[in-house]
Amino acid sequence: MRPTASYKHRRTDVTIRAIMPSLKSTVLVVLSATANLVAAWPTVPKYAQLVNRADQVSDEYDYVIVGGGTSGLTVGDRLTENGKYTVLVIEEGEFHDVTGFDFSRMYNITSLPSPALNDRSFFVGIGKGVGGSSLVNGQVWLRGTIPEYDAWRTLGGSKAKDWDWNGLLPYFKKAMTLNPPTDEQVENYKILYDQSYWGDGEIQVSFSDGPASEQTMILYEAMSKVDGMTTPVDSGSGHAGLYWYPMAQDNVNYMRSYARTGHWDDLTRANYQMITGSKVSNIVFGHDMTATGVTFRTGSDSAILMLSGIGPADHLAEAGIDAKVNLPGVGANFQDHSYIPFIGYAWGIPPNDEEPYYGPGSGPGAHPNLAAMMGLPVITPDKYQEIAAKYAAQGAADFLPSHYTAEQIEGYRQQQLIYAELMESDNVVFNEMMLSGPGGSVQNLHPCSRGDIRLNTQDPESEVMVEIVKFMRRFMTTGDLAQYAAVEFLPGPEVATDEDLLGWVKENLIPSVFHPVGTTAKMPRKWGGVVDEDLFVYGTKKLRIIDSGIQPTLIGATTCETVYAVAEKIAEKILAKAGHGAKKN
Repeated sequence: MRPTASYKHRRTDVTIRAIMPSLKSTVLVVLSATANLVAAWPTVPKYAQLVNRADQVSDEYDYVIVGGGTSGLTVGDRLTENGKYTVLVIEEGEFHDVTGFDFSRMYNITSLPSPALNDRSFFVGIGKGVGGSSLVNGQVWLRGTIPEYDAWRTLGGSKAKDWDWNGLLPYFKKAMTLNPPTDEQVENYKILYDQSYWGDGEIQVSFSDGPASEQTMILYEAMSKVDGMTTPVDSGSGHAGLYWYPMAQDNVNYMRSYARTGHWDDLTRANYQMITGSKVSNIVFGHDMTATGVTFRTGSDSAILMLSGIGPADHLAEAGIDAKVNLPGVGANFQDHSYIPFIGYAWGIPPNDEEPYYGPGSGPGAHPNLAAMMGLPVITPDKYQEIAAKYAAQGAADFLPSHYTAEQIEGYRQQQLIYAELMESDNVVFNEMMLSGPGGSVQNLHPCSRGDIRLNTQDPESEVMVEIVKFMRRFMTTGDLAQYAAVEFLPGPEVATDEDLLGWVKENLIPSVFHPVGTTAKMPRKWGGVVDEDLFVYGTKKLRIIDSGIQPTLIGATTCETVYAVAEKIAEKILAKAGHGAKKN
């Protein structure tokens, strides 16, 4: 092992990013006073702002951001725009010129066996490299709906202010630019869009430029006639329904637009630097739990908050760590979207000789992308109220692990009350169907399970997925599509009853669509929360978290767009508190 070097950082408001317990994802924390940094050994520089030797790390910065991912690069860009602050980004991964899903650019995370899913284990995908998960995701560009974000305000308790749809919309607009579809696309595919929901941010989103298939348009027409289905004026309007959605790509070369291209590449600011191949191992605290620094080095550690003494005290004691702040919510409240990869159909009477395609399309010549985002009243009009009532009546403590505290149980109960209401709304997305060929994947975007909550095979979450499969069956075989005599081959007609479907779901459901959130939730401490309304960690000073971990509940959409908006919102708060607004340069 090569030697390390130590540096003293004396300026106030030092900012770092750390790894979330359980998720190995990254968070942003704001520190103050003196910071002790153990620098990583050199890596090969590719961009002007990279420092490639330990002795090139300055002896002081205004902000140190640990984790050059979606949030980290966004905040780093904003904090250096006005030229008044110096920023160092510490990134565990490396620069990758090739983007997209690849295990070499992701953390190696595998879940423990899940008893409720036949003891299967699952891969949890999180990006590792400059750009974070925006480097490797599917580029699908979706927002949640108005009630889904308004739930965050409710879950903030009495002190909640602007964590709702209206409070986040300006930051969606600040983060990204929508390149509109062509006139031909609007005419041929009925693409609706409204630029009032978009702005002029660095992240470029565009509709794919290839042709949509005739089969996709057949599915569009059929889905548009489903009872309760609507067609929103824009995919980002905060409303569920049937719409074409853009991808995170430019509209010239149709290349991926992500945190690195938007908030690092082509910037030549001397006050914005990065060192890669390095990971923060712990946070250093001074008196009265004021965060004063970090230690980082080459190699990998995990669970930085817990290693720093912030988390469940009994669990920390088992690991031989003195608890500085007893926060049982650290690492709890884990959530992810669940999905079934494929419900298989073949046309009995093919509408044409096209070969069906599946999945989102990005890049030059790719097909435009169509989705049906629907609530339970659309999925199961006869049962959604029954499911909501059954869920509301459950005792949270009956399904939570025995080590959960009264505060954590109450926090889940508050989420439960909100979800029971959301289940009855037609503007809360429980199922996402990407439409291109017969059948396809189905997703439950509002799972009821949280972290290590034990799944009950008769719980409403299982019922929801069963009802989603039944919706697919009705959609493919009735109405406009009946003429094509679609034949189901997966799960197959022999899986007929609800009990049969439940067993099939348990064997085929994947509980991670690589959208993990919630383990450092923005909720009151009395409800098991970890950060307050300004994303400061309870029981500490000058310590903030900014990432998907703060989301108290999932939204019914991919999470990347929301991560950008949260980063923009908090960067503005940081600058406002410091007395300096941002400016372009």
